[in-house]
Amino acid sequence: MRKRFVISFLLLVPIVSVFNSCLECKPPTPASYSHNTLLLKNLDNSGASAVETENLQINKNAYGIRLYIITEKRTFACEKQTNSFFIQSAYATSVPDCYDYIYSAIDSIVSIKIFTLNDFDNQHSENSDITDYFRVAQAYSSIEEYAKNINYTHECNDFETLPWKDIRIDLFLMTTPTTTNNQQFKIQVKLSDGRILEQQTSEIELL
Repeated sequence: MRKRFVISFLLLVPIVSVFNSCLECKPPTPASYSHNTLLLKNLDNSGASAVETENLQINKNAYGIRLYIITEKRTFACEKQTNSFFIQSAYATSVPDCYDYIYSAIDSIVSIKIFTLNDFDNQHSENSDITDYFRVAQAYSSIEEYAKNINYTHECNDFETLPWKDIRIDLFLMTTPTTTNNQQFKIQVKLSDGRILEQQTSEIELL
């Protein structure tokens, strides 16, 4: 009887140890991502909130540009593996706020520049830099200031489903054109590794 008790105790010790270890978060695995693609959409801010639009005419006092900077998951140091179904279940139910990975960008945004492709006003002819004419809607700050404060490190379990995976920035035009109503813009996003992501908006008429 005593021998059976000793054997049972020895078998329970590692199980208790595993269960207790599941009550604590393990350090997340370092991983990385990069910024790869720039997409642009014209915005109409005349309603309750800004919406993407394919309209060729927009109120000049409610015009904006939405930037999507698409990211891509890169390689990571090592993959976490769990061999026991019991460990997976206990870990999932005991510590729901634990994260498997901590992602950091291998490149950062150095600058975002906006150029008018048509004459805009007396001071800005075609191909002029008019970045200062726009403000970031999310923070109502200058584009330069906003770019300096972007967070590039995130903890997560599934990179593909995270809301921050692709950066979205709404830019509102604060100064209206005076030379012509037909406008088109080019945006350049310069990255710390020297790459420049560049796209043009579709041409619209600002009424």
